[in-house]
Amino acid sequence: MPGYEILEARFLKPYREDGIHPHDVKLGFLDFLREIRSGVNDMPRLSSFMVTGIDDVLYMTERKDRLKIARKIHGILQAAASALERKKIQVQIICKGRLRKGESLWIDYRGERLPIDLIFGSTITEDIRGMKIYRAGFNLST
Repeated sequence: MPGYEILEARFLKPYREDGIHPHDVKLGFLDFLREIRSGVNDMPRLSSFMVTGIDDVLYMTERKDRLKIARKIHGILQAAASALERKKIQVQIICKGRLRKGESLWIDYRGERLPIDLIFGSTITEDIRGMKIYRAGFNLST
């Protein structure tokens, strides 16, 4: 199913024998945003991306600006939603920190609580062999 699959890096195949297989094309988070802003038309249909670095992007942003940046990222992803859906692209968002879900979804990274719920909206939790995966469609809920 096309959409975003958000998971911790420790759940990937190289780190766990029974881990999740990483997608084919590896991109940094800012590179992925740049790609979709310049147009999804250049992305091959049915391609799959492993996108890393969302935790670093939010961590390196000043605390007072994190919510604003998260909302801006949400807007960029939302603008590309129909094109990504139409091309049936799959995107893994790989987090170095620990994903936590309570009332909202966030990343515990370097002692900080990073707001990814503002980016991806409501997510569906899936448990695969004890590994928690969070899924969100391209048409992100708010």
